[in-house]
Amino acid sequence: MNFSMNLDEKYMKMFKWKENPFNFKIMPGLYVGHGKELEKLASSISSEDKMSLLIGPTGSGKTTLLKFLAKSFEKQRKVFYLSKPPSNQDDWVKIFTNFIGTGTFERLFSRRSEVNIYNLSEWVNKKTKNRKIALFVDESHEASTETLEWLRTLTDQIENLTVVIAGLPILENVLRDKLETFIRRMSTKIELTNLTKTETRELIKRRIEWAGGEDIKPFTTETVEEIYEKSGGFPREVIRLCNDLVQKAMENNISTIDHNFLRESEFSHVMHHSPKRMSLGSLDNLPSKQRHIIETLWKYGEMTPTEIVEKMDMEDYKSKDNAIRSINNILKRLVKDGTIIRKRRGKSFQYVLSDKIRTLMVHA
Repeated sequence: MNFSMNLDEKYMKMFKWKENPFNFKIMPGLYVGHGKELEKLASSISSEDKMSLLIGPTGSGKTTLLKFLAKSFEKQRKVFYLSKPPSNQDDWVKIFTNFIGTGTFERLFSRRSEVNIYNLSEWVNKKTKNRKIALFVDESHEASTETLEWLRTLTDQIENLTVVIAGLPILENVLRDKLETFIRRMSTKIELTNLTKTETRELIKRRIEWAGGEDIKPFTTETVEEIYEKSGGFPREVIRLCNDLVQKAMENNISTIDHNFLRESEFSHVMHHSPKRMSLGSLDNLPSKQRHIIETLWKYGEMTPTEIVEKMDMEDYKSKDNAIRSINNILKRLVKDGTIIRKRRGKSFQYVLSDKIRTLMVHA
């Protein structure tokens, strides 16, 4: 291959694509799967329910779904999307005043600083009379209790406001434990799981056709099935695997990514490696400490051994150092079994559940 060409030219020459369809760009227009969940959440917004909850594991498609809904409703109401919750109450003021905006007269003769968290709802109601508002807040599991409490208050007081908050499954536990008044206001709860094999194929197909390609080419049906098995049907992992395979194929000037390519390339061990066969019952039968580690990683996502220890009961250990050594030994066994994956992050290692185990946890 002539490496003097730019990347887009390489994709065009190899696969007839205008660009790589398997980057991590969020593409709401290509959203696939979760049909019932999407319909239920859209219905909640259309019915002007005050608050809905969207939860799902990392990479399950929460952000894409939120942006798809934001695009779908933008002609019906004023919509704004937050990639993460604000860090303090003053940020709520900035978000709403910037989003709602002020007229020319108000900008010239008034001070926006007069709006504060205590009169914000009154200001918004006055500015948006007879206008519906939809607020989508992503990564809400990162929000402080104070931030969530202010969101609840604003949702109660702003007349035409509908809110959808999204986050990891731990978010629901936080709300139940610390903000019971918040969880009571949830009219709808949606939980995203993994895609089916058919939906995984459709995700790959839509991205390829978006880039100008045809159907699932350069992948074969058998390759797509292996991608599904390895990824567990989680959209982010599907896209990552497709991208890795495409890059390797380009390096080797291969235009068809089939079973022979997988067998002969360095991806063979990646694509065919999977955790030992497990079922929901076998998860229940794991030793308590292994099960606790799996549940902790499911709730909180990627963590270091020290972070895992901080979430566990220290009564079983002589000291924190003793606990970390013990957890490290258990982690090594779980990595060997394929139950969890170790990733380097800077100078430390973080651990995350394998895709198949995450799929089992979803159904559990």
